[in-house]
Amino acid sequence: MKKCNSIFLIMAVLLFVTGCGNTVYLENQQFVLTEALDFDENNKLIVYTSTPVFNKEAKDRFKITSTRANTMRKSKGEIDSKTSGTLAYGKSQNVLIGKRLLQHRNAFPYMDVLFRDSRNEINANVIVVDGTVKDVMYTNMSDKGLISNVIKQLAESSYKSRITVQTSLQEFHQQIKDKAMTPVLTEMKVEKNDLVISGTVLLHKDGTYAASLNHQESSLLLLLQRNVKNPIPLTFHIPPEMFHTDEKLSYVSFNIKKAKPKMKANFEGGDLTIDIKMKVQIDLTERTFALNLDEKKKQLEQVIEKELKKECEALIKKAQKYQIDPFQFGVRVRAYQNKDWKKVEDTWGKALSEATVNVSPKVIIKSIGVSE
Repeated sequence: MKKCNSIFLIMAVLLFVTGCGNTVYLENQQFVLTEALDFDENNKLIVYTSTPVFNKEAKDRFKITSTRANTMRKSKGEIDSKTSGTLAYGKSQNVLIGKRLLQHRNAFPYMDVLFRDSRNEINANVIVVDGTVKDVMYTNMSDKGLISNVIKQLAESSYKSRITVQTSLQEFHQQIKDKAMTPVLTEMKVEKNDLVISGTVLLHKDGTYAASLNHQESSLLLLLQRNVKNPIPLTFHIPPEMFHTDEKLSYVSFNIKKAKPKMKANFEGGDLTIDIKMKVQIDLTERTFALNLDEKKKQLEQVIEKELKKECEALIKKAQKYQIDPFQFGVRVRAYQNKDWKKVEDTWGKALSEATVNVSPKVIIKSIGVSE
């Protein structure tokens, strides 16, 4: 009897086992790993996709497809008509936006389908291309691998090195919608047939291009954002008269190992004043001039403090010029001074641009390296 029951149980299970009638072959799938949008020379939208090729007989490891369309949703149908397999968008790693598009229009409405369609990957990196998207998509990858993987790895490694930001689709959506901040995106360009992360792009609140930051400015941006989980690298040119050194060799480099920026906003008298104090612990990584640190350590700390203050305040003034808040100062004002925030939330960019911002760092050298 037990044997019969076992047989009936096995037969019942087998009835519900999925068969091979709907087999999906990998070589017939088109996994979209990178999507890109740009304006052509006539300011018309052009959309690109990059998909890996699994067919063993194919010479190329990935396929680039492009089309012109009025919307990204419309472009998906056009691109689908040019591919031999079924398009799958759930594995997207990167979304590229051409700078030309951002200089003329807000890219966010074009990207609506990426947020609205649940099949899309909201953790894909959003990257601005300094130049044309076409140049990036058709960069020679014969010795590098899949272009989508190369872009993803470049963006993530540069962020870990703290020379640019990293913004996902979900974070970009928040930065556009939140009144207390403005968007910041990784910037990439083609340089001698190589893909290079060149820094960070700052956008206006309306999503259009405002300015670009180099690696040093990007590192300072992360510091002011209090994004100090990884060491932040900086290099300063020290006034040569400070230590009687040569102008061309008056450089000091260091990693910020620990920092605690504390911001306080004051709305007294209708004028906004922001004071940022920070204790900064650094490890020296390079010094191109002779110096007796046993005698001059305190003096070197003070010089670095002065340069750090100058460069942080210069970066803040650069943002104020465009009435933007990439530092997310508004988030802290909203959290701790909500009553005052309510008065300026709809014009926060303008309020910040008119504010007096003071940065007061306190630098402590914790390490000078393994030998001196």
